[in-house]
Amino acid sequence: MDVIGDFGPFADTFPPSRLPWLFSIIIKEWNNFSRTTRNPLENRITKPFVGHLQSCRENRSRPFIFDANVKLLDPGKDTEIGELDIRVMHGKRPKVFFAFECKRLNVIRNGKYSSLSGEYVGKDGMGCFLSGQYDGGSDCGGMIGYVMDNDVKKAISAINKALKTYKNTLKIKQPVKLKMSPLLSEKNNPCYETVHMNIENDFTIYHVILPYDVNGY
Repeated sequence: MDVIGDFGPFADTFPPSRLPWLFSIIIKEWNNFSRTTRNPLENRITKPFVGHLQSCRENRSRPFIFDANVKLLDPGKDTEIGELDIRVMHGKRPKVFFAFECKRLNVIRNGKYSSLSGEYVGKDGMGCFLSGQYDGGSDCGGMIGYVMDNDVKKAISAINKALKTYKNTLKIKQPVKLKMSPLLSEKNNPCYETVHMNIENDFTIYHVILPYDVNGY
């Protein structure tokens, strides 16, 4: 097993060499995760999924900690500056983590279909990373899309359309679409990425798009 990067308990960043493992374990355990509610909100999917990740044997043997709905505190005020849907920690520094923002896609609201792609790419979705709100000490973060009708291709198409609409706000580098990430070579369960221009270093957002009902996919 390759071990590259700083795995010390006081490392400055989440070890980038372990990102492929992280994305693959999300996809693998999603397939093993039991979902009992037909159309829940994001938190009612994310919390039990994180509980599943915490309990699975492979993760217990790794030096990583999964937790959900983590409040981020403002160091200068007695206020919260945000909430991480999923935080993956390595080591003992609470501000060193990899964060996932989770959003539902392709839902039925009041009898009407909505892709929710605008919410996915908007200020409370991808925008949370680009504003610096979810700063885990590195130059990347992750989005998880729960595709409620299982039509992943349709969800990706809607996200790509929304990315073109908000390309200036998001400062997306070409190509302006979800492109397959070289970090994960699994053709049946790919990870995607978008790259965004930042003041110092480009910021990469990795996207894991999951069909809600795996058996119906």
